[in-house]
Amino acid sequence: MPDSFLSGFPHLLNGLESFKYALQVNSSLAAIGQESFNLSLGMARSSHVAGWQAVEHFLPAMGQFTNKIWQPHFKVNREGGDKMLQWLADTISDQFERFQQERQAEVALVKLFTDKPPDQDWSVAYDQSRILLDLPSMRLIDISTNGPHRIQNYGVVFAPRAGHHSNIAERVALFMRDRGLSRLAVVEQKCADDIPLHIDGERHFEGFASQIDQYRKVLEHVKQLTGYAPHLIAICQPGPLLMSTLILNPELGKTFGSAGSPMHTEAERGFLTDFARLMGTAYIDLLMCLGGRRVRDDCPGVGRDAYDGSHQVLGFYLLGLDQHYRNLKRLLSDLKQGNQEAADRQASFYQWYNFVLHFPAGFIRDTYKKIFVKNELIRGALTIDGQKVDIRNYPPSIPIWALGGSRDDIAPALQATGHMDLLHMPRKNKLNLICDGGHMGIFRSKKILKEYYSQITEFVLAHSDYI
Repeated sequence: MPDSFLSGFPHLLNGLESFKYALQVNSSLAAIGQESFNLSLGMARSSHVAGWQAVEHFLPAMGQFTNKIWQPHFKVNREGGDKMLQWLADTISDQFERFQQERQAEVALVKLFTDKPPDQDWSVAYDQSRILLDLPSMRLIDISTNGPHRIQNYGVVFAPRAGHHSNIAERVALFMRDRGLSRLAVVEQKCADDIPLHIDGERHFEGFASQIDQYRKVLEHVKQLTGYAPHLIAICQPGPLLMSTLILNPELGKTFGSAGSPMHTEAERGFLTDFARLMGTAYIDLLMCLGGRRVRDDCPGVGRDAYDGSHQVLGFYLLGLDQHYRNLKRLLSDLKQGNQEAADRQASFYQWYNFVLHFPAGFIRDTYKKIFVKNELIRGALTIDGQKVDIRNYPPSIPIWALGGSRDDIAPALQATGHMDLLHMPRKNKLNLICDGGHMGIFRSKKILKEYYSQITEFVLAHSDYI
C-alpha cells in the first residue's frame, strides 16, 4: 500500500517534499542564528562583567572623595548594562525561538502528507488468540472484557471498507462495550493487497455476494460461541450488506443497527448520490480505468484488480474541504502555540485518514452501482446468488435502530434513516435517531457517543438474552 495517500499523486507529493525541505532549512538556519546570537551575547556578558569588575578593583585607588562621587554612577550604568543585555536575551532570543517553533510546526504539518503514516491497528490489546475468524477479506477480532458478562449475546461491530483502516469503528465499539455489551467483537476489512486471488485453488471474486457470504460466516461463528444470536452493528458502508445478510439469514441476528450508512439513497438528496445518478453506471468502469491498479507481486493479493484507495481519500478531502481546512488550520495553530495535546489528537486523526487501504475492484463496482445508483435493496431489485433480497422482507421480530447525522455529507440523515419508514414492526422494536453531526462526528464525537450511543446501547441491552 502507499506510504500515504499522496503517494498516488507523485507530482503533488514531490512539490510538498521540496516545500518541506525549504521549511527545514529555514528552521535549521534559525537554530544556527540563535546559537550564534547566544554565543555573541555570552561574550558580551563576559566582557561586561569583566569590565565592571576591573572598575570595582581600581575605583578605591582613585581616592575616597572620587570613589564616593562616581560609585553611584558606576552602579547605575552597570545595572543599566545588565538590563540591556537581559532585554536583548529575552527579546531577540524569543524571536528566534518563536520563528523556529513556527517553522517546525509547518514541517510537522507537511510531514502528515509526505511521510509514511504509522501502521494503524486497534488500540485495544489483543493477540493472535483473539482473532476468532480469518476470512479472505476480513478478520473477526474479539475485544470482549474479561467478564463476568450479563448477557449471552455478542455484539459485532462491522467496520467499513472506505479507503481507511477499520479502526474508525473503535470508539463506537469501546463505548458500547463499556456500557454493557461486554461480549464484543469487531470485523476488520482487509486491504485489496492482502486478499488472495485464489482460495483453495479457486478464483475468489470480492463483491457484494462475497461480502454477504463472509458476513454470514462471521455471524454463524459468533452464534456458535454462545448459542445465542448476536447484535449486528454496522458502521457506515456495511449497513445495506449486513441488512441483506439478515434478510437471507434471520436466525443469525438478535438486533440490527446502522450508523451513518447509505441505507436508502433516495430518501434524501446528497452530493454523492446526485453525482452517481448523473454519471450513470458506466462512470465507475471509467473510474476503474483511471484509478485502477493491479496488486503487485510481493503482496498476497498479487494479480487482483483493485481501485487505488488514495483516489478515494482525495475524494473525501475534496468533499469535506472546508472542514479539513479548519481542522488543519487549527492543528497548525496548536503546533505553533505549543498546545501539544490538542495537536497530537488531531495529528493522530490525519495519520489514520492518510493511511490508505485499496478496494477490490468488484466490491467498489457493486457498491457504486447497487447502492448509490440503483438503490437495489430498497427497490427490491437486489439479487444475491439467485435469491431476491427486498427490504420489505426484513424480519419484523428483529429490533432495529438507525443513526444519521444532520450535517453528514457522505450519507445524509434521511439516507441513513429513511429505510426505517418502510419497516412495519412494533414501535418498541424501532429506534430512529438523528444527531447534529457530520459523517466523522457520528463515529468519533464524545458528545454524540454520550447522547446517542447511550440510547442505542440501552435499546440493544433491552433486547438481549440475559444470563
